[in-house]
Amino acid sequence: MTTDSTQVTPEEIALYREQFSDYPESLDALDLIEECDGDLKQAASSLALESGIVISKKVPDILDELARKSRNIVCDELFINELMAGVLTAGVASLTVSGQIPAALATPVVIYLAKKGVKKWCESNNGEPKTP
Repeated sequence: MTTDSTQVTPEEIALYREQFSDYPESLDALDLIEECDGDLKQAASSLALESGIVISKKVPDILDELARKSRNIVCDELFINELMAGVLTAGVASLTVSGQIPAALATPVVIYLAKKGVKKWCESNNGEPKTP
């Protein structure tokens, strides 16, 4: 298993396909991630472009940028607990319902946060996780 939180292996993609089997937009995102050889950043950049979301070329990490834009959701205790329990579909649903990120684009962001460690990410990005 790879330790880079922006790369997924074919085995991980297969596991995510099972988890997202009822989410067609997430499955489409996984197809694109697979086409990008597991590169979440490359897939997210393509999905952002398709969705009409403009990300500055100055932004070094699109996944981090998108997570930061949704920090109020991402660092919510319920979101953190769901991701830590491996319920990635709930994370995608939370980001999608917010209207900030389409489901296809939320998929690589949630995978990135799960691999990086969402709680650690929140703590390293402006303080402690938000509590309800």
